[in-house]
Amino acid sequence: MVDVIFLGMECDGAPLSWLYGPLLTEQLDRDKDSSRRLAGSNFERGKGLIDSFNAKEVYVYAMGQEPWLEFISSIKYTDESNPIVQSNLLIDYCKDNNIIAELLYGEKEIMYSREIISS
Repeated sequence: MVDVIFLGMECDGAPLSWLYGPLLTEQLDRDKDSSRRLAGSNFERGKGLIDSFNAKEVYVYAMGQEPWLEFISSIKYTDESNPIVQSNLLIDYCKDNNIIAELLYGEKEIMYSREIISS
């Protein structure tokens, strides 16, 4: 059992060259670059992790919606954007299964303590 899962759900992902471009010895053709994306999780992958680990809490992060990121990336999501649809499906799934879930934005403070029981 896992208490908390933090899950990146930028499921469309950036092209391969966005991160690894400087390491490549040759420039990739545009179609090859776009076909190899740096994708996070989608609903099905996230659900699989949650079910496998029997998580108590799930927090979706790395969506790039914070206003200060608009100067770095051009991401502007709508309610119909794939990452938003996928993360909403995951959060709804969690809530339907009594799992605490939230789409993180900006910052969140989470306090935990572990009770140690000795016998």
